[in-house]
Parts: sequence; C-alpha cells; structure tokens
Amino acid sequence: MGTVLELSGPELPVRAPVPAAANRKRTRPAAAAAEDAWLTATIRPAGTIGRNDTGRLRAVLDALSACASIVVLDLQVARLRSPGAGEAIEDAAWDLEGRGGCLVCVNVDTESRDCLSAAGGHAVLIDDTSPLLALG
Repeated sequence: MGTVLELSGPELPVRAPVPAAANRKRTRPAAAAAEDAWLTATIRPAGTIGRNDTGRLRAVLDALSACASIVVLDLQVARLRSPGAGEAIEDAAWDLEGRGGCLVCVNVDTESRDCLSAAGGHAVLIDDTSPLLALG
C-alpha cells in the first residue's frame, strides 16, 4: 500500500498518519547522543533569489539553523537580488552563532556580497574567486 498524500495548500503536501506498528520506542534515551557531534547542512540554490523567493529561503534556513551546527550556503549558481534574502540569511547566521554554530556563504559574487553585507555581518562570506576554494 502506498503513502497517501493530502494537499493542505497549493504548495505543500501532508503525509498520511504513520501506522501504529511503525512507531517504535527508542532503544536508548536521546540524551545519550554525543554532545560533541556536529551536523553540517549544505544548501545549493539555483537562479536568482528575489523577493518572491525570500519566504522559501527563510523557511529552509529557519529549519536548518534550529538543528544544524554549520550551514553552508553555496551560491555558485545563484544570485541574491533582494534585501529580504540577505536578511533571511543574516537571521539564520545570528541564530546559529547564538548556539555556537556558523553559517558560511561560499562562491559569493559581488552583487550577492553587497546584499549580504547590507543585512549584517554574522554570515561568513567566501568570494567565488577565493584561493581556499581552489584547494578543494
């Protein structure tokens, strides 16, 4: 039997409830997880990120900044064109920094750098011509 999806809106499907048999108890408590473990997430948007895309970018960054240690935003094939996009990235960087993490923007072109710099200084920016990227 396949998973049944219901539309809660024009964009986001919702999964049907998971059968009770699939709900398993933890074999060890969540607190037993190593506290020195890091979770790193990389986002690679494509295209021009303008004001119409800011909400989706913010949603992804909010979710990741709540649980990741480091978020890498690779802007190699994306360009930031909205002050709102810069603010969404700055807010996520602020949240990560407050928890001891970091948001790193790599492959940042001049226009995207201007957008990010205008929003604040909490995200680490690495230009698209950085020698660090050539080492990878």
